[in-house]
Amino acid sequence: SDNEGNMYFGRNLDWSFSYGETILVTPRGYRYDYAYGAKGKSEPNAVIGVGVVMADRPMYFDCANEHGLAIAGLNFPGYASFAHEPVEGTENVATFEFPLWVARNFDSVDEVEEALKDVTLVSQVVPGQQESLLHWFIGDGTRSIVIEQMADGMHVHHDDV
Repeated sequence: SDNEGNMYFGRNLDWSFSYGETILVTPRGYRYDYAYGAKGKSEPNAVIGVGVVMADRPMYFDCANEHGLAIAGLNFPGYASFAHEPVEGTENVATFEFPLWVARNFDSVDEVEEALKDVTLVSQVVPGQQESLLHWFIGDGTRSIVIEQMADGMHVHHDDV
């Protein structure tokens, strides 16, 4: 984002093959049951982005909501490390649902950063797929952060770029 509140958000899906990705839209208020029962807004945000539908679930590679909050997953092999089981007493979010969970339930980076204090990212592999070893960047019109889940815990980096 710049000093005038404009957000510039971009990335490329730089693979030499296709996952069958397409534009996905999740309407405001759409009922979605998270794999580990993660909680969210009573009236979730509308979401648009790029991803795939597998096991009847929208799986976003990157997406944004109606408030201008955007998130993108980027490759992080060799560093990413997620819980393999839910952790009691925390908000458990499957890694493949993390972009949707963020965009549906929060309006700003500030809200996301506060919520992450109680979040466990749980690796759940969709049948026929491999574990997604990712990190994410999240931005709005005021600032952006990078989320890295590693063996020593979750790291939230403020991204001034």
